[in-house]
Amino acid sequence: MPDSPSTILAIVALGIAALGVVLHTVAAFRLRRHLRAPDAPESADTPPLTLWRALKGGVPDLDGKLDALVRGSRAEDQILLGVDEGSAEFSVCENLRARHPERAIDVVACERERVPNPKISKFIQMVPHARHAHWLLTDSEAMPDADFIENFRREWNASGADVQTAGYRFTNHRNFPQTFDAAPALLTLWPGLMLAGRITFTLGACTGVKAEDIRALGGWETLGSDLAEDHQLGAKLAAKGGTIRLSRSVLTLDSDPMTWREYLRHQHRVAVTYRAATPAGALGLPVLHTLGFAALAVALHLPFWKWATLIAIARIATAAAFSWLLRFRLPALPIAVVKSAIIESAMWLLAWFPSRVWWAGRWRRVGWRGRLA
Repeated sequence: MPDSPSTILAIVALGIAALGVVLHTVAAFRLRRHLRAPDAPESADTPPLTLWRALKGGVPDLDGKLDALVRGSRAEDQILLGVDEGSAEFSVCENLRARHPERAIDVVACERERVPNPKISKFIQMVPHARHAHWLLTDSEAMPDADFIENFRREWNASGADVQTAGYRFTNHRNFPQTFDAAPALLTLWPGLMLAGRITFTLGACTGVKAEDIRALGGWETLGSDLAEDHQLGAKLAAKGGTIRLSRSVLTLDSDPMTWREYLRHQHRVAVTYRAATPAGALGLPVLHTLGFAALAVALHLPFWKWATLIAIARIATAAAFSWLLRFRLPALPIAVVKSAIIESAMWLLAWFPSRVWWAGRWRRVGWRGRLA
């Protein structure tokens, strides 16, 4: 029998760590089943898309990414680009349009921050230029090839879902901050997606939505002050009876150039976004960090180090399984798993305190439910 409060707490911590490994294992099996679902049937009847991209500054090889977007889409699709007025990105977009006169490419010079959320600010100004009823929204860092776009549109059309969203993986990690910044997508986001059950949210990296559904919500303006605009979009649509589907297709994102300071600021914003979007879900998130509880158990009761070591090995094995299934390669994966237990847990704790987040080049004050001042 345990003979001290610290031993009892160590047993509880070890139990939570073991539960985390079980949840990751269940999630890995669900991901395998999800990715191996039958392909959507070939169809030439899928409607044309307006491919939205609200561009931020400083995206590496922006010209190449936009060229790939044009090559990967169909001739009848529209490319709709929102850029800051007078920015270097505006010139890149204009050059793209000049190189492809045969394509419907619209470049919208946007005023900065009509609303507090910088992405939604651009979306509001892009709406009048959207030509088609079906919209595919992708982030600035997105690298969708023709296979991804075709598979995504076929899945969406065949499923009959009102909205379809795609998970993502990162590539081109050039330093440790980039690697560590990508790690939570593999170690926390994807397990969370597989354990979520019914999807009532969308992911900001890639979402397919219909123009009529955005109008029914009252337009993009209804999301203009939300930090977690992607989550709120899905929540509002689901509340109106809309169906949201997670695509089998996985989007590849190029890793942003990043310093250690930028990495910590971004992880803090991500943690605040999770907490603001779903406080109840965020409360249980540390279970997926796993190794923090294993380390706590050892700190409280040293003889548990053998059990903690087994849990750490199992956790790295589940992370490797996700990496293999998603073709999501992370250099120094064991180190990234340990980092996740430390940094993500620390950021999770900070997210519960009143704070500001760094976004688009400045600090922004955030309310408890994610409203941007």
